[in-house]
Amino acid sequence: MSDKVIEVKGLRFRYRVEEPLIEDLSFEVFRGEFFGILGPNGAGKSTLLRLILGFLKPLSGEIKLFGESIDRFFQWGRIGYVPQRFSVERAFTGNVGELLKAVAPKERVGWIIAFLHLENLLKKPFVKLSGGEQQKVLLAMALTTNPDLLVLDEPMTGLDIHAQEHIQQVLKDLSKDRTVVVVSHDVGFVLKNATRILCLGMPYCKVVEPGDIRGVMKDLFGLH
Repeated sequence: MSDKVIEVKGLRFRYRVEEPLIEDLSFEVFRGEFFGILGPNGAGKSTLLRLILGFLKPLSGEIKLFGESIDRFFQWGRIGYVPQRFSVERAFTGNVGELLKAVAPKERVGWIIAFLHLENLLKKPFVKLSGGEQQKVLLAMALTTNPDLLVLDEPMTGLDIHAQEHIQQVLKDLSKDRTVVVVSHDVGFVLKNATRILCLGMPYCKVVEPGDIRGVMKDLFGLH
């Protein structure tokens, strides 16, 4: 069995013909990694996640999940996805208990509620929750299938410091027995937790270890 959870080779994507967004991108994510994706706004971080999850189709290149080409991959229960909460906030009209029952097998609802301490939120409407509470519920929904790979898009955005610390600890616990991929603009959060980091938005995108990030910061964020 391969240790490669995600393989990307020669990936190209653009929304408009005249504006390349992702060009000839190649990288791998291995089982058990906490893999961070950093880059400035407009670098294609969220787009890359949507390509990996099959929501978008690349112009060219190859994506494999658990050793299987994405075109032939059907084990989507092995992947949990946490979108940016601002993108789904208005779509979730029910209370927390109703949302969990709609997506989770009965035998897992109790474990998820206990693990994320959601007991006091079950009767509250999702739209009335704080940012940190909403993030926990989105995490809970992503964990309903007990995924081997957890993919998160900007999980710290808009959270106060206490909520950030709590979510960070939850992700640390989750990463002990599964692969975690996180897109974030929060450099400190990524450096503290990631085993390796994909730097997007530079002329030559590269994967670095946290200790080597200083060498690419200027190119990554256009600092002078």
